[in-house]
Amino acid sequence: MKSRAAMGPMLLAMLALLNGCGDGSEGVAGMPMVTLGMANATLPPAGGAPAPAATTAGMLRKTTAMSGTGAPMLLGAQTHFSQGWPTSVLPLADQAGVTLLRDSLAWSTGEATKGVYTLNGTTAQALSLACAQGKKLILTIVPRNPAYDSGLFVWSDEGRAAYAAYLSALADRFGTCLTAVEMGNEINGNKVLAYPAGTNAAATYVKMAQVVKAKVGGRFTVLAGSTNQVGTGFLTPFFAAGLLQTVDGLTVHPYRLRAEGIDLEIDRLNAVMDKFGRRVPIWATEFSIDTPDRAFAANELVKETTLMAASGVAAASWYALVDQKYFPNMGLYNNGLPKEQAKAATMMQQVLAQGQPQRIDMGDPLVFAYRFGADTTVIWGAPRSLSVSGGTVRDAIGLPSAGTTLDERPLVITGTTAISVGQSAWVADTLMGWGSAQWRYFARTGTTTLKENALPMFDDAFTGYFGDRWYRPLRINGTTAAVAGNGTSPTKAMWRYTAPEAQSLDLRACFNKTLNGDGVDLSVMKNGKPLWTGILTTSLTPGPLPVDLMAGDKLDIVAGPNLTSGGDAFVYRAVLFRRGASTAVTCFK
Repeated sequence: MKSRAAMGPMLLAMLALLNGCGDGSEGVAGMPMVTLGMANATLPPAGGAPAPAATTAGMLRKTTAMSGTGAPMLLGAQTHFSQGWPTSVLPLADQAGVTLLRDSLAWSTGEATKGVYTLNGTTAQALSLACAQGKKLILTIVPRNPAYDSGLFVWSDEGRAAYAAYLSALADRFGTCLTAVEMGNEINGNKVLAYPAGTNAAATYVKMAQVVKAKVGGRFTVLAGSTNQVGTGFLTPFFAAGLLQTVDGLTVHPYRLRAEGIDLEIDRLNAVMDKFGRRVPIWATEFSIDTPDRAFAANELVKETTLMAASGVAAASWYALVDQKYFPNMGLYNNGLPKEQAKAATMMQQVLAQGQPQRIDMGDPLVFAYRFGADTTVIWGAPRSLSVSGGTVRDAIGLPSAGTTLDERPLVITGTTAISVGQSAWVADTLMGWGSAQWRYFARTGTTTLKENALPMFDDAFTGYFGDRWYRPLRINGTTAAVAGNGTSPTKAMWRYTAPEAQSLDLRACFNKTLNGDGVDLSVMKNGKPLWTGILTTSLTPGPLPVDLMAGDKLDIVAGPNLTSGGDAFVYRAVLFRRGASTAVTCFK
């Protein structure tokens, strides 16, 4: 939950990534006050269970049908009655079909004096009105109160008991309307887990969760977290301390530039939970995109909700119901009028209600097709022809579409499963193929004697990426990357495409970065020999670069430091096209 004076969530997330926050150089989430209790975030849990195995590219993305047997993902929205929002916004939730609201009633507000609860103030009345109108509540309650433990995250027996008692009082106040409580907000942020110096944060947080569960278990869903972005690496020490055996679910805030790849990160979090003996439901209690391009945001809403639902996410909450002063682009509504995002959310309520979708294999990994229920399909992908027999085709905001062309904007097809796609001019794409068999990722070290080391999927404190703790700050995400070292001792990031057959291709790419540092050294290599080189300082758009490959030939995109270290993070995208059919490739908004 964001304060009104805070920076935009998307900006925070991207700054954390591009500037190296959460890369482990200053400890997990940069928290010098406390220890999480594990020096290595992938160490096995107590009891000797094996550590999660490193997962290499080509083994991650699911391209065949999944089970599709899960319950429907709930799609809610963030409100801020705790920050003075008027209850006049409640009808807007009805318009968007939103029945799940996320808000707060701060502990220090509800219990300003020890043992005295004041739960009839303006915020409580607004939340009660929402309940009376059929809404369900997720309340984010940060476990801090000046009356206990010097206002730090509660760590004493008295503080933990008082926090649990406050949550019990909230359950008494709101009854079955209170669906879930989050025990904190974006706890992987810098110094958010405020404990006395030397405290084992993971063990102390888990102890609090145990006290809470003993007090209120069964009255509402007890949620741990949340984390800014997915934060698997941050959460792993908490799993080792017994968190998964205590709580009912985890909360994450998967802010990102593009929806693609969120399924890999959620699947990875589920896999790591499995390694620690218990998988609990994931709730994405904040997600959104901070852009003035409403059509783009609506498209991403449809895609991200689809991908999260397919990965079994239990509930997701769009941030926020209405535009705000400090977040003027992120709401579903502006001045009481529905934005494209609201129209997309309204349509997706009907789609999501049909249950967990399964991915349909359309014969090309660059086609994303997900089947909800018997005959509803959400589909997008690399541009190509689309054939639909019968049924209805709508765009992301529910308007009728001719349904003859497929591209990166999602379509919702209902009433038929007779769907086929043509061949695309796109052969491989670093975004839609991220984590698929199309690409492998390496760290290349050395200047004369080169060494290539395959990169696994690495669990960072904020977001998963292809990298390794030994190569920080090098990372390869779906839309952003960073390199390490300097000109005399470089550690370069490398994307490798291996030709499955003889191919005549054109490569086009886009690389953008802030004017920071002396630039990034870029090259395109065929079987180790350069085809193109450049120095990225602000923007480069190489191509069309003709590339003729035989089966087994290797085409590498290599990025490294120029001369000095620092400022070596960038936004990128590269697409391989069939010869003569390329179009401009642009970087992300």
